[in-house]
Amino acid sequence: MRLYLDEHVPVILAPLLSAHGIDSLTARQAGHLGLFDEEQLIFTADEQRILFTFNCRDFLSLAKHWYVIGQIHAGIILSKEFPLSELVRRFRHLVIHHRNHDLSNEVLWLSTPAHRPFR
Repeated sequence: MRLYLDEHVPVILAPLLSAHGIDSLTARQAGHLGLFDEEQLIFTADEQRILFTFNCRDFLSLAKHWYVIGQIHAGIILSKEFPLSELVRRFRHLVIHHRNHDLSNEVLWLSTPAHRPFR
């Protein structure tokens, strides 16, 4: 999974995800601070990177617009803001469940992993 973390996501998340085998690029690393949301999505589509953002409303609206006009993106993952350890935990779960899936034009929520019952 190749991710692009938009500028509102803490840059420290990228190396934490990379330590778990998730290829992560930040908007800062790409030199894209201050770009409009659609410019960010165009970049991720060109680079085949899934965009991760806390800006749920704007990117959900943009994904709907792209769907209507037939524009393809590499995928969008939306989330509320959580502590870094929780974000990493949720991403590890997401990667396990979507490792072999093409997420093109998909919008996913970074959801809570199911808890295992105690044994």
